[in-house]
Amino acid sequence: MKAFAARGRTLAAGLGEALHGLDCDVRVALTHYAPVAGTLEGEPREIYPFLGSHLLADVIDSCDVALALHGHAHAGSPDGRTPGGVPVHNVARPVLRAPYRIFEVSGG
Repeated sequence: MKAFAARGRTLAAGLGEALHGLDCDVRVALTHYAPVAGTLEGEPREIYPFLGSHLLADVIDSCDVALALHGHAHAGSPDGRTPGGVPVHNVARPVLRAPYRIFEVSGG
């Protein structure tokens, strides 16, 4: 369990480093794992810890991100928000039920 928890912290730290290193008008976080439980709804609750981590949402909220996208939760829900209000979208193909989805974001 310690290794599992450490892996989540490592992923979040790497995401934060990458996002903080960007010099751009709009930041989009693209992760494999879900940053919020809202986009996991539809999956069995007992596997939520294997599908995502709130630590990713903490990083997303601290990095002025306009949009967060993730996959991995094939039976999850399409839309959610971080505690700080960043829109989160599960773009796993079975959730999209389409080859693509268009998102509009505006830069600051």
